[in-house]
Amino acid sequence: MRKETAFVIAFLVFTIGTASVIWLFALPNFVAVSFPHVTGGKIAVGPMRHERVLTQQEIATLNDWLQHHQSGWGPLSTTPPSSGDARMELTAEKDGKPDPIVLTLWTGISAADWNRTVFVETPDGSKVRTETFRGKEFDALRLMVDEHSYQHSAFP
Repeated sequence: MRKETAFVIAFLVFTIGTASVIWLFALPNFVAVSFPHVTGGKIAVGPMRHERVLTQQEIATLNDWLQHHQSGWGPLSTTPPSSGDARMELTAEKDGKPDPIVLTLWTGISAADWNRTVFVETPDGSKVRTETFRGKEFDALRLMVDEHSYQHSAFP
């Protein structure tokens, strides 16, 4: 085998191997998220975190919204500018077992990159997924937040 051929083969093995290892670790972050069935919860809105219990209609809307938005969620890559405009602590079940989740919503002018952003996380914060929505995709969640008047987060 010629020296040039061995170099090309080694280069291809190195580059393809490196790319494969990177994708092996990155691919789990790109799979669709499977949300549990929400059975109840509460929402805390605004900087003063005014709390209220979600109605059965809101829970049904939330379950429908979660089932239609299972793809596109990515890992949290930067620190958010604030703690969000609203936080939903939801009791949920998956395969008959309790699987609580927390949704954090940015509805106002938090920062240009954070408007209409939702975080889905475990209550202990060990798994966090984030997605930014366009237009009417976010409206169902915005209506739940806007039932209370509160001061939206300001420009940074």
